Amino acid sequence: MMKKRCLYVIVSFWIALSASAQNAERIWAFDNYHRYYEEGQQIKDSKKEKAIKEYREYYSGHGYRAYSLPKNLLVSEILNKWEDNGIFTDLAETEKGIMESKNQEKIGLFLTEAFNRIWKIAEEFRADRMGVSLDKEVFKKCQKAILYYGNLEVSRSNRVHRFHASCFAIPTAAVNTYFCFFKQMEAVEKGKSKDAELIAACDMLKVLGLQAWTQPLRDDETDKNVVSINRFRNHVWWVGGNALAYRSLLPVAVMYKSIPMIDVLGEVAQRGIDYTSQNTYKDAFWTEGCTADGAGWGHGMQCLVWGYPIDGNIYALDVLTALKNTPWERKLSKQNVETLFNFFRGSSWFYYKGYTLPYLDRATAQYNPVGKDIRTLLMVRKLLKDWLDSFDSKQREELRNFQKDAEKHQLKMNGYADGLYNGTRWFFNNDKLIKKNERYHILVNMASVRCDGLESAINFADEYNFYPTDGMTLFQRKGNEYTTVIGAWDVTATPGVTAREGMEKLVPTTNWRGYCSKHNFAGAATSGGVNAVAGYLFEKMNAAEKEGVNDKGSSAKNEVLYGVKAYKSYFMFGDYMLALGAGITNQHPQLEGNIRTTIDQTLHESQVVAMQNGKQIPVGKGKWSFFVGGKPVWVMQQGKFAYTVLPEYTKNASFMYETKKTEWAKRNRSNSNKKDLPAQVNILRLWVDHSQTPVDDTYGYVVYAGDGVPATELPFEVLRNDTLVQAAGTKDGNTLGTVFYQAGATLKVNDAELMVSAPCTVLIEKDGVGGRISVTDATMNPDLKEIIVTYNGKRIPIQMPQGAFCGKTVTVNL
Repeated sequence: MMKKRCLYVIVSFWIALSASAQNAERIWAFDNYHRYYEEGQQIKDSKKEKAIKEYREYYSGHGYRAYSLPKNLLVSEILNKWEDNGIFTDLAETEKGIMESKNQEKIGLFLTEAFNRIWKIAEEFRADRMGVSLDKEVFKKCQKAILYYGNLEVSRSNRVHRFHASCFAIPTAAVNTYFCFFKQMEAVEKGKSKDAELIAACDMLKVLGLQAWTQPLRDDETDKNVVSINRFRNHVWWVGGNALAYRSLLPVAVMYKSIPMIDVLGEVAQRGIDYTSQNTYKDAFWTEGCTADGAGWGHGMQCLVWGYPIDGNIYALDVLTALKNTPWERKLSKQNVETLFNFFRGSSWFYYKGYTLPYLDRATAQYNPVGKDIRTLLMVRKLLKDWLDSFDSKQREELRNFQKDAEKHQLKMNGYADGLYNGTRWFFNNDKLIKKNERYHILVNMASVRCDGLESAINFADEYNFYPTDGMTLFQRKGNEYTTVIGAWDVTATPGVTAREGMEKLVPTTNWRGYCSKHNFAGAATSGGVNAVAGYLFEKMNAAEKEGVNDKGSSAKNEVLYGVKAYKSYFMFGDYMLALGAGITNQHPQLEGNIRTTIDQTLHESQVVAMQNGKQIPVGKGKWSFFVGGKPVWVMQQGKFAYTVLPEYTKNASFMYETKKTEWAKRNRSNSNKKDLPAQVNILRLWVDHSQTPVDDTYGYVVYAGDGVPATELPFEVLRNDTLVQAAGTKDGNTLGTVFYQAGATLKVNDAELMVSAPCTVLIEKDGVGGRISVTDATMNPDLKEIIVTYNGKRIPIQMPQGAFCGKTVTVNL
């Protein structure tokens, strides 16, 4: 057991305490260091101790998360700005103002910069480019800087949320610096050094490294014992990517020579590869990460596929790989394998031909029009390299096929069942219906109170993420139709959304939960093939206002966002998508601005023509009506999609293509540092105008995604469009889609009758030998065991999924 030294006396020689509060925070930090260091030495296990020794040797020669060390830090510049007392002269000029301002973000950035400089110089020593014996003055500066800036960090108040810098960046710099000077640190720990300053620096690096396990404080029981499984559960800062991906947990545990830390970390990594859902939220190991539908959550119940879920998975695999051939080795469980396959299958729907779908993270408005690998390719490569023995022959083949296709940016995955990689898929934990094939991709991003929206953050990420989960519909052939136009978008005209116009009235905001619907109704039914039906009841609310939310941000009011109610549905029949709206009402008619349903707002890159009865009508720039001679036209962009409206449900609809100025820096501050940003872009926009004061208004429009031109006569018809039932079916009678907003509602079509026992979506598909019916509980009711569909007098009881898969579509044969 390590003997306690009077560290407070040692530290006091280099800086005086300025306040009793700071003294208390420092004492707390050093007490934690002693406690967890000593507890780590109490458990004796010769095999684990031997493994820790091997880890220490490894980390002494290999940087951890070395990619996070900024490339622009030049050794010569650092040395030129470094005084003998360890203070960086250029930072000293601003330090006083930053510390006095108590702006936690600025303090964190300032201290991160200082510790990254120390780490950068330490790497020179590790690489023997700057030997301790030859550069004693620089080595002394390192020690003094560790103590000076370390004191500023550990004296910070724990009554504020010390996040990115304190738990991610600074511990990473500290533990790497420790292992860069491994020989000197070991000499201290073995009692072979009498250099008081070196001893204090060694202790300070451990105190700073421990922040990966302690910060931010949760203000619950886990703060009393951070080396516990519950520390990494049930809190946004301690699950998924925030739990494992960005914290230097394993090297800190090795620095502490702590068997208990590695015990906990191994279990967290394995149990973290699992899924959660609305109905298992309280019981799932992680409240964020992979979801049962194959997608994922981050920062609450918002669909952030490429961030926290994938980062959590990848780093959990990294930890488990690092524990291989040690006493902590763990095999992938059946649940681990199921979760991983479900995730890389499901997440593939959010990527198309080299591009991730827009508005599935908080960086969509960062200008980056170049395609790239799907991020799950890294996961698949890891599985093939390190975990091949965890899979059977079919699973191995699927992994190899995935890698082969992904490396070509074409995830065709031919030969797999509909709904796995291609066809249609309902993401029931995320209110999303997606259709995907080699020719096109369609996303319908609906809303309910069960999910959160998409976060935005002023000066940090996208600042105008107001409408992505309000029914946004995106149509793509190449995958980049929206990446270059978002900087010029009228965001109140987000495709598919029914909203009040007024882009100029919107104020950028920080909102960590985004926006959702007040209502608990959103569902889609599909058997995985070319057909699907979806619907939801929309009335916008700020998701930060939901009960129990503890990360509300500082969102502005933005009245223009609220007060529109609509019943919205979607029907996919082959290459056609029909969209219906009913009950469209402006509940705040006193506010300026018409209510619009935007059909699309996409890149204009080829000739636009209007067609009516097979005849082309010349179209130029400016605003045009969808109606010519009282009849609707098809509006087509060559090589893209064709759009029309249904006159019986749509009174006023227009389209235009125009050149608009971009506002990239306004949409995401990071764009201000980028060169060659397009100053303007050509946009094709199509919309339905409901006037300023609609009450129970309707709309109907069609998007044709097939090749060539659409048929002169639509192959389907609307059967009903109101606030109880929205329904449509193909004219051959083979496909019927229905959205039932209430139990007991009935749809009558000619001699057929359809009724349900609970709110749901229903898809009926007939073929030559019978057919199938697909049903989805649109309210995700955990107490609902079955839905009875009465079809032409026949009662068809359909068992509803329970637990994590509540809300998933059930398909049965007719």
